[in-house]
Amino acid sequence: MTEYQIKSNKILKCAAGLAVFGFLIFLIWRGTDSALAFLSAAAVSLLSLWVLAKGIDILGQGRTSWLKGFGFVVRFLVYALALSAILKVYPNHSLEVFFGIFLSIMAIGLEAIIESYTNART
Repeated sequence: MTEYQIKSNKILKCAAGLAVFGFLIFLIWRGTDSALAFLSAAAVSLLSLWVLAKGIDILGQGRTSWLKGFGFVVRFLVYALALSAILKVYPNHSLEVFFGIFLSIMAIGLEAIIESYTNART
């Protein structure tokens, strides 16, 4: 396993942990619909992050694939359509959807902070 794969797996695990934490927070704070809106957007965000990691892995191996150019555009199109559908199902829960969308960005930032702290101590 390459260093990139190890890092991307750590980020995906961190994102999954944040999704569970966010689900519980919204469940307690605003109820079931809010928690489900967050979880739906978080699932789309996690899926997008996973597809990105796999696409980069495929490109890093030098294999040609549909992901080489067109796949990254399709990824954002699917991302936008899924989030549009989530907002139609949960129209009054834009805060939860917002946090769900940016879950992968929060996971990357948190993992960067953890990695920086770990490297600073050694």
